[in-house]
Order: sequence, then C-alpha cells, then structure tokens
Amino acid sequence: MNSEYTRLFPVADLSPGQAKAVEIDGVDLLVCNAKGDFYAVQNMCTHQKAKLEGGRIRNCFISCPVHGVMFDLKTGVPKGTMTTIPLKTYDLRVVDEHLEVCVKDNTLA
Repeated sequence: MNSEYTRLFPVADLSPGQAKAVEIDGVDLLVCNAKGDFYAVQNMCTHQKAKLEGGRIRNCFISCPVHGVMFDLKTGVPKGTMTTIPLKTYDLRVVDEHLEVCVKDNTLA
C-alpha cells in the first residue's frame, strides 16, 4: 500500500452529514462524514458529470444534487439504474485528529 498521504484538515472541521471538497495533486475529491465515519470519493457524479459537492449524505450514501443518483461512500458503487459506473474511492485515515488522504493509491469499487 502506498504511504503518500496528504494532511487535509482537523476531524472536528467536518460534522456528521457534511462533506468538503478538496483538490490534491489535480484530483478533485469530496471528503464526507457519514455518522462519524469518514470517506473520500471523486467529486464528480458518473451519471452526467455533475459535482457531488452539496449532495445529501444519508446511511453511508451520497446523493448527487442534480439528479439524485446515490453512491455508496464505502465502495463508490451506484444505487439504481441511472449509472453503473462507480465513483473512485480514496484511502482516508485519521492521524493526530486530522484527516489524511492518499490519492496515489485510489481504487475503483
């Protein structure tokens, strides 16, 4: 596993149900807090290429704010029939109460 992590921001800066967009090495990410669990996914819906920022987080899914396509934050897998293309997911960890992400070691669900 790649150990190239980038420190983002304190865990306390992202309340449950919130998401924050960040760009790391040219990669547009969305860092999400789903009931105290943190995830990083690409900030682009695979349905019609709309930003996911501003989408609602519920039960470990994020909904695209444009058409409501839902994606599993753990795996990136979409729910429903609007798209079958999963989101890219990124390894995220907590170190010293800060979130850190690795964009070099991303995975497709």
